[in-house]
Amino acid sequence: MTRWHDFDRYVQDALPGWHCPGVAVAVVRGDEVLYRAAHGLRDVERQLPMTPDTRFAMASVTKSFTAMSVALLVDEGALGWDRPVREAVPELILHDAVATANLTPRDMLSHRTGLPRHDLAAWRLDLPRAEFVKRLRHLRPSAGFRERYQYNNLMYYVMAHVVERVSGQRWEDFVRERIFEPLGMTASNLVPEPPMPDLENALGYRVDRDDDGVARGLIAMPFGAHTEISPGAAGALFSTLDDQIRWLGVHANGGRWGDTRLVTHETCTQMHLPVMVVPAGGPKTALMGNELYAYGMGWSVEPYRGHTVVQHGGNVEGHSLMVGFVPRERTGVVVLTNGARMPLRDALFYEALDRALDLESRDWNARFHGLFDEAFRAMARGKTTATRERITDAAPTRPLDAFNGAYAADGYPDFAVQLEGGELQARLVGSLDWTPLRHLHFDVFEWDVVGFDSRMVVRFLTDEQGSIAAVAVPIEPEVDDATFRRRAIELPADVVRALLGTYDTTLDGLSITIGEQAGTLYATQTASTPEELTAYAFDEHMVGLRFERTRLDFTRSADGIQHLTIKSPGLTLEARRRVDA
Repeated sequence: MTRWHDFDRYVQDALPGWHCPGVAVAVVRGDEVLYRAAHGLRDVERQLPMTPDTRFAMASVTKSFTAMSVALLVDEGALGWDRPVREAVPELILHDAVATANLTPRDMLSHRTGLPRHDLAAWRLDLPRAEFVKRLRHLRPSAGFRERYQYNNLMYYVMAHVVERVSGQRWEDFVRERIFEPLGMTASNLVPEPPMPDLENALGYRVDRDDDGVARGLIAMPFGAHTEISPGAAGALFSTLDDQIRWLGVHANGGRWGDTRLVTHETCTQMHLPVMVVPAGGPKTALMGNELYAYGMGWSVEPYRGHTVVQHGGNVEGHSLMVGFVPRERTGVVVLTNGARMPLRDALFYEALDRALDLESRDWNARFHGLFDEAFRAMARGKTTATRERITDAAPTRPLDAFNGAYAADGYPDFAVQLEGGELQARLVGSLDWTPLRHLHFDVFEWDVVGFDSRMVVRFLTDEQGSIAAVAVPIEPEVDDATFRRRAIELPADVVRALLGTYDTTLDGLSITIGEQAGTLYATQTASTPEELTAYAFDEHMVGLRFERTRLDFTRSADGIQHLTIKSPGLTLEARRRVDA
């Protein structure tokens, strides 16, 4: 009897302790499947069982498929691991000129470009890859090129664009035709939308905990929208246990599964070699004592009890997964769960690996509980503790409706603000839904970032005339706050027509004429050149336009727009519409 005779019981006993609905596990050695089983439920509400055919959202496990798509082109000579990408994609420009000139697939796939995450530049944004590439030049690095490891999804989005340019195919089609079909991965895809409900999909869940960290139930986490760009080549894969057995096998066997050779052994091995050292720390260092971790291309690399383990985890919307192998032993493990950020994933991965490598048992489930049970309690207590110091009796400097509008920063979606039910809300347009802006003091607010379980302190900024002109957002914590400047308000066509005309001021001989050309408003003062105008305010009572340091405030009434107040530093003038004789 092998060490797998009681593994079913080990897995089944572990599930309740983590409040995990279900799990699917497989272990392979060479072309042989040592263990393959599914436990628990894929759908708690309908009490549907987990099976080896259940489809999971594979999250960052997708990165290994993106790396393989590059490997296929490397084998053909169309790309080189260490050839500058701009040879094939000249429009790829980064903020750093040195990085732009020298960037290679190895740099992009090993997270050493100098860019931090910048996740909110693209998260769930409905934008073609080619358009997103044009925005990269605006995203600031936080380290020198090839200086240090910084996990970055964006480079995987861009790598898909590179594959498309070189191959002449959509990246999704390339992966399907060159990877899924040859390996017989018939249940895997990279859909632009979440999977259809009539398929055998694992529904994702997170554990709902009280203020003491005690679990009180499960909350379903629906799939978010998939767009071309995000999660894309960094996390869009849907797959099953049986398909992942094939994927694991091709890597454990150096590019071959059964009679199918996908890439050469040398090319396959390149993805598994350490490229960048990853700083130690966190749960694994605490539990295993490892001080050395690395990242290859689409895979993490780590020492483990005298062996080298190549693996990658993934977390998205109630799915937590891990796929990894020991190259020298041609042995690997797949663990798929439908619980959010579930340490059970890691516990079962290392427990299964110990059994496959015939290592002494360390009961990883108990060890992970020993670390995380207290961590869950600490995190729960932290949510009830005020995280920001507030100045009392420090109201906003302007009425709340003065903060309404869209604010723009190069490289990012617009930051939009609206007043709803007496409270401010914010969102990233086309990316994140509306969530509260909680007032702290003066013009400083705390923004709940939906889907990222984080809060950002945003600061609204005024211009010289006291109007809200911009907002500073710590949208990428590794670099300085991004300043989103207020966009001009788009005025309705009938309002634009109502503004046109000449207004005579109370100063004899001084008038101002409002004209329009190609959709842009201009103001021309007596004996002056035209000045381009932008709208900064608009409601049922007034229309506010500005140029440089001058504001033009038009009063709206039942008679239309007849009155204008001109405000500039040190001067305020009244004007009325000229009536033609």
